[in-house]
Amino acid sequence: MAYQLTHDAAAAQDLVQEALLRVYRSARRRGLTPEDWYAYLRRAVINEYVRRLEDDIRRVMAGHDDEAPAAADLLRSLGQASPPRRRLGWYAPFLVAAAVAAVVAGSAWAGGLLGGHQRAPATTQGRPVPAPRLSCPASYAHQAPWVPAKPARVDGSSRLVPPYTPTSALICAYRGSNTAKQQAGWALSGRRSLAGGLAGLAGQLTWQPRRPAQQIFCTLVGGPQTNYLIGLTYPGGARIWVAATDEPNECVSTSNGEFTSSGIVGPAVSKAFASGRWPPRQPVSCNGSYQDIGRLGQDSAMVPAGSTSVTICAPKARPLTLTSGYQALVSALNRLPARSSTRRCSGTPGPSTSYQVFFSYPEGPPIMVTILIGCHPAIDNLDLQADSASSVMPIIQQLLKPK
Repeated sequence: MAYQLTHDAAAAQDLVQEALLRVYRSARRRGLTPEDWYAYLRRAVINEYVRRLEDDIRRVMAGHDDEAPAAADLLRSLGQASPPRRRLGWYAPFLVAAAVAAVVAGSAWAGGLLGGHQRAPATTQGRPVPAPRLSCPASYAHQAPWVPAKPARVDGSSRLVPPYTPTSALICAYRGSNTAKQQAGWALSGRRSLAGGLAGLAGQLTWQPRRPAQQIFCTLVGGPQTNYLIGLTYPGGARIWVAATDEPNECVSTSNGEFTSSGIVGPAVSKAFASGRWPPRQPVSCNGSYQDIGRLGQDSAMVPAGSTSVTICAPKARPLTLTSGYQALVSALNRLPARSSTRRCSGTPGPSTSYQVFFSYPEGPPIMVTILIGCHPAIDNLDLQADSASSVMPIIQQLLKPK
């Protein structure tokens, strides 16, 4: 029955697995024996299929809020136009599927008229090419980061994800511990289709920095670890999987199987998994514990081009944020003779002072340039190091002066 609904073996397997989990949890709570479960399984499969189609409606609506009715109104209209509920069971999925098709078709037409920023769906001989439907693997097969498939029909070698909004996002969670002897084979613990924030997801992930070749030293704090798979689909059948991890040391790389990043996005994925929406970007903070820091291009320039503001965190001073008048600082940092960072420095005689300088951008994470007076090398952006801050500090001190 699941295959008849989905017409895809992998999707049918995922559908039955989720339905089984729901029936198992319900049966355990109600004290039912396994012999009684089958009576509930067929209904659970249909309910799960309908729930996923409702997620599809909400996802489409989120991208076209001004072009279509709310998902709840559409579903209510379907119910009012349908025969009595006792006769609805076998064809409810098909009514919802028809509604999804109508909304997608109408949104594509309106989007073409309005000149929206998203790419139009790819077509074959005038017919839209449907985006693939992804399913969560039953287990996380290897040590993190691992993805079940390489990028398909998208460039996965130059960026973590393409620089445009996906049509759908599926998050698969695999919970365990970073102290477990077995770091592979963790069972699927949950799945979530995102209903909103997909443009923010694309903006944050596409600008994640490439992982440097040299070894990154990490803390060894034991604790819970959740490995995530983010499945993204695009018009024309393109798809990409991204592996991200949330764990106490924030040291597991993020990867799509071809591009590996040192960016830490696990906490953001945890928030998205809990809420069903990708979280909005947080402003930089001088005392924030977790911040998504690091940007594509910081391995070739101390401050990549395109920044729109700077925040200076100085000792015994209030944080200073400027949206103009700081280009001399950018130029001075980018003129420094730089080399690949070791993310370490050695102390020198004299007083020690630390500055953190954040450069923010219209999309994606900021970069952080650390200046350690009394340490050698003194300047580091996590990918590049420069020995001396003597040409930079006078500019910072001038910016910090009260106006």
